[in-house]
Amino acid sequence: MKKRVIFGIVAGALVLNIAAIGIFGAALAKSNSGSMKYAAHDGYVVNSLSANQVSNSKGFSSGESYRNEVSAEAEYGEDYIADENVQGAGGGISNEVNVDPAKGRLLIRTVSMSAETKVLDSVKADLESQVKALGGYIEESSMSGTGSNKNLRTVSYTIRVPADKLDMLISTVGTSCNVLSSSENSTDVTLEYVDTKARVESLRVEYEQLMKLLGEAKDLDNIIVLQNRLTEVRYQIESAESRIRVLENQVQFATLYLNLREVLEETVIEQPHIPTYGEKVSEQFKLMWENTVIFFQDFVLGLIACIPFIIFMAVVAVIVLAIVFGARKKRRARIAKAQALKEEEKKASEEKKEDNQE
Repeated sequence: MKKRVIFGIVAGALVLNIAAIGIFGAALAKSNSGSMKYAAHDGYVVNSLSANQVSNSKGFSSGESYRNEVSAEAEYGEDYIADENVQGAGGGISNEVNVDPAKGRLLIRTVSMSAETKVLDSVKADLESQVKALGGYIEESSMSGTGSNKNLRTVSYTIRVPADKLDMLISTVGTSCNVLSSSENSTDVTLEYVDTKARVESLRVEYEQLMKLLGEAKDLDNIIVLQNRLTEVRYQIESAESRIRVLENQVQFATLYLNLREVLEETVIEQPHIPTYGEKVSEQFKLMWENTVIFFQDFVLGLIACIPFIIFMAVVAVIVLAIVFGARKKRRARIAKAQALKEEEKKASEEKKEDNQE
């Protein structure tokens, strides 16, 4: 009975150790696979975001213009001067090029787009022709790749077109290419433009007054001081006028940053789908089954990884059992020997007693 108990304890401990090792290995393998899945999931999210941005690639909503308009009005308050020829029915700025603050906000539009195509040469020629037809120009362009032996090409453009023609150019790109992402930024420079113009007028008044004082001056020291001040004022006027010209150019001509890639197969953009309740249940069962399969696979891998430890534990168990059974055998031998001695002593005692009786 004791022998069976000892066997049961050792076997149970060994099984528990093997199960614990397998579960630990499965958890470790699952954690590694989970990190890989997380990285893949991040890539999916990025692709999804790019796909969502494509929906706005052929034009930008009037709601965004309206929000820009409202924030501009809140910032400048009563300085905003409405004009029926400039504002649309929704209160947003129209596409007409405007460099007069009295007719509306001065906005610098900048658009960034990323697209791909299988016919790069044709799209490139059409795009450059369209830019010229719209009255714009290519400020910068660069191309990498040879287009041979699967060394696909990539073209980067910095395009300037009249602000009221930018949407037409965006529509052309969206029609001829597969747009992957698109973003727009509008910067309001009305306040800077008005302040710079006012500063120029103030400097010109000061310049005229200095010229008048210089014509009346007779002292050499005063003449030198006035000339130095005139030089400084003239420099400030030229710098401010240069900034005005830059602002006018940026307002009149919008900027399009376009990154165009040559591909063998265009990316398929899936439309968003709202799953039904049945699809959710089916997906949950599928996920549960996949997790179960993965768990047992990881469990087996954990056991395989822990085979050396299992062998070691088995050897230790055999040694322990050998020691236990050896000790029990020696104990039984001692007990048997002691019993034999007792019996011999008892027998000798009985014989001696019988001899005495005789």
